[in-house]
Amino acid sequence: KQWYQRRVRGVLNYYTNYYYKSNLSKMAGVVKRVQVTGFTEYLRAVEEYKNSSLHLFALFTGSPNKNGNSWCPDCVTADPIVNKAIQNAPECSCLITVFVGDRAAWKDRNNNFRKSDLQLTSVPTLIKVGTEKRLEEGQCSNLSLVEMIMEED
Repeated sequence: KQWYQRRVRGVLNYYTNYYYKSNLSKMAGVVKRVQVTGFTEYLRAVEEYKNSSLHLFALFTGSPNKNGNSWCPDCVTADPIVNKAIQNAPECSCLITVFVGDRAAWKDRNNNFRKSDLQLTSVPTLIKVGTEKRLEEGQCSNLSLVEMIMEED
Protein backbone atom coordinates (compact mmCIF):
# COMPACT_ATOMS: atom_id res chain seq x y z
CA LYS A 1 0.00 0.00 0.00
CA GLN A 2 2.78 2.46 0.89
CA TRP A 3 4.57 1.68 -2.35
CA TYR A 4 1.39 2.43 -4.28
CA GLN A 5 0.85 5.74 -2.45
CA ARG A 6 4.46 6.83 -3.12
CA ARG A 7 4.09 5.87 -6.78
CA VAL A 8 0.85 7.84 -7.18
CA ARG A 9 2.37 10.86 -5.41
CA GLY A 10 5.43 10.64 -7.66
CA VAL A 11 3.32 10.52 -10.83
CA LEU A 12 1.18 13.44 -9.67
CA ASN A 13 4.27 15.50 -8.79
CA TYR A 14 5.80 14.74 -12.19
CA TYR A 15 2.74 15.88 -14.11
CA THR A 16 2.21 18.91 -11.88
CA ASN A 17 5.82 20.02 -12.42
CA TYR A 18 5.59 19.31 -16.15
CA TYR A 19 2.40 21.37 -16.47
CA TYR A 20 3.84 24.20 -14.39
CA LYS A 21 7.09 24.38 -16.38
CA SER A 22 5.36 24.06 -19.75
CA ASN A 23 2.98 26.88 -18.90
CA LEU A 24 5.60 29.14 -17.34
CA SER A 25 6.18 30.91 -20.64
CA LYS A 26 2.46 31.69 -20.81
CA MET A 27 2.73 33.51 -17.47
CA ALA A 28 4.70 36.40 -18.94
CA GLY A 29 4.19 39.56 -16.95
CA VAL A 30 2.59 37.67 -14.09
CA VAL A 31 3.89 38.15 -10.58
CA LYS A 32 3.24 35.27 -8.25
CA ARG A 33 2.73 36.25 -4.63
CA VAL A 34 3.24 33.83 -1.78
CA GLN A 35 2.83 34.50 1.94
CA VAL A 36 4.50 32.29 4.52
CA THR A 37 4.97 32.43 8.27
CA GLY A 38 8.20 31.37 9.90
CA PHE A 39 11.59 30.10 8.87
CA THR A 40 10.59 26.55 7.92
CA GLU A 41 7.83 27.73 5.60
CA TYR A 42 10.26 30.18 4.01
CA LEU A 43 12.71 27.37 3.27
CA ARG A 44 9.91 25.26 1.76
CA ALA A 45 8.79 28.12 -0.49
CA VAL A 46 12.31 28.80 -1.71
CA GLU A 47 12.83 25.10 -2.38
CA GLU A 48 9.59 24.98 -4.34
CA TYR A 49 10.32 27.95 -6.59
CA LYS A 50 14.11 28.20 -6.84
CA ASN A 51 14.50 25.77 -9.77
CA SER A 52 11.85 27.45 -11.87
CA SER A 53 12.46 30.32 -14.26
CA LEU A 54 11.00 32.77 -11.76
CA HIS A 55 12.86 35.81 -10.49
CA LEU A 56 12.55 35.10 -6.78
CA PHE A 57 12.32 37.87 -4.17
CA ALA A 58 11.67 37.60 -0.44
CA LEU A 59 10.33 40.35 1.79
CA PHE A 60 10.87 39.67 5.49
CA THR A 61 8.40 41.61 7.59
CA GLY A 62 6.85 41.66 11.04
CA SER A 63 3.78 39.47 11.46
CA PRO A 64 0.41 41.24 11.47
CA ASN A 65 -1.25 42.10 14.77
CA LYS A 66 -4.99 41.92 15.61
CA ASN A 67 -5.67 44.93 13.37
CA GLY A 68 -3.99 43.26 10.38
CA ASN A 69 -1.00 45.61 10.40
CA SER A 70 2.58 44.65 11.13
CA TRP A 71 3.91 45.48 14.60
CA CYS A 72 6.89 47.02 12.76
CA PRO A 73 6.31 50.65 11.64
CA ASP A 74 9.04 50.45 8.96
CA CYS A 75 7.32 47.34 7.55
CA VAL A 76 3.99 49.17 7.34
CA THR A 77 5.70 51.99 5.43
CA ALA A 78 7.61 49.66 3.08
CA ASP A 79 4.72 47.35 2.18
CA PRO A 80 2.95 49.63 -0.35
CA ILE A 81 6.30 50.63 -1.89
CA VAL A 82 7.31 46.99 -2.48
CA ASN A 83 3.84 46.18 -3.82
CA LYS A 84 4.10 49.07 -6.29
CA ALA A 85 7.61 48.08 -7.41
CA ILE A 86 6.74 44.40 -7.90
CA GLN A 87 4.22 45.44 -10.57
CA ASN A 88 7.20 46.52 -12.72
CA ALA A 89 9.34 43.49 -11.87
CA PRO A 90 10.66 41.25 -14.66
CA GLU A 91 8.31 38.81 -16.30
CA CYS A 92 7.69 35.68 -14.27
CA SER A 93 8.66 37.04 -10.86
CA CYS A 94 7.68 35.67 -7.48
CA LEU A 95 7.48 37.67 -4.25
CA ILE A 96 7.53 35.61 -1.06
CA THR A 97 6.31 37.68 1.87
CA VAL A 98 7.78 36.12 5.00
CA PHE A 99 6.25 36.93 8.37
CA VAL A 100 9.09 36.63 10.90
CA GLY A 101 6.85 36.49 13.97
CA ASP A 102 5.74 38.91 16.63
CA ARG A 103 8.08 41.49 18.13
CA ALA A 104 9.23 39.21 20.96
CA ALA A 105 10.04 36.34 18.57
CA TRP A 106 11.94 38.69 16.26
CA LYS A 107 13.99 40.23 19.08
CA ASP A 108 15.09 36.78 20.31
CA ARG A 109 18.80 36.42 19.40
CA ASN A 110 18.22 32.70 18.73
CA ASN A 111 15.68 33.48 16.01
CA ASN A 112 16.40 31.25 12.99
CA PHE A 113 16.28 34.21 10.63
CA ARG A 114 19.16 35.79 12.53
CA LYS A 115 21.24 32.60 12.96
CA SER A 116 20.87 31.18 9.43
CA ASP A 117 22.84 32.08 6.31
CA LEU A 118 20.31 34.89 5.82
CA GLN A 119 21.78 36.73 8.83
CA LEU A 120 18.87 39.13 9.03
CA THR A 121 19.43 42.01 11.39
CA SER A 122 16.35 44.08 10.70
CA VAL A 123 12.88 44.08 9.22
CA PRO A 124 11.80 44.88 6.67
CA THR A 125 14.46 43.24 4.54
CA LEU A 126 14.02 42.60 0.83
CA ILE A 127 16.33 40.15 -0.91
CA LYS A 128 16.69 38.74 -4.37
CA VAL A 129 17.04 35.05 -3.58
CA GLY A 130 20.26 33.48 -4.82
CA THR A 131 22.11 36.80 -5.03
CA GLU A 132 23.76 39.25 -2.67
CA LYS A 133 21.15 41.92 -3.46
CA ARG A 134 19.52 43.16 -0.26
CA LEU A 135 17.68 46.19 1.09
CA GLU A 136 17.11 46.77 4.80
CA GLU A 137 14.80 48.93 6.90
CA GLY A 138 14.37 52.43 5.43
CA GLN A 139 15.88 51.36 2.10
CA CYS A 140 12.73 49.27 1.51
CA SER A 141 10.70 52.49 1.56
CA ASN A 142 12.67 54.00 -1.31
CA LEU A 143 10.83 53.17 -4.54
CA SER A 144 13.84 53.66 -6.82
CA LEU A 145 16.01 51.34 -4.68
CA VAL A 146 13.30 48.67 -4.57
CA GLU A 147 12.83 48.91 -8.35
CA MET A 148 16.59 48.66 -8.81
CA ILE A 149 16.83 45.40 -6.85
CA MET A 150 13.99 43.99 -8.93
CA GLU A 151 15.58 44.82 -12.27
CA GLU A 152 16.47 41.91 -14.49
CA ASP A 153 20.15 40.91 -14.29
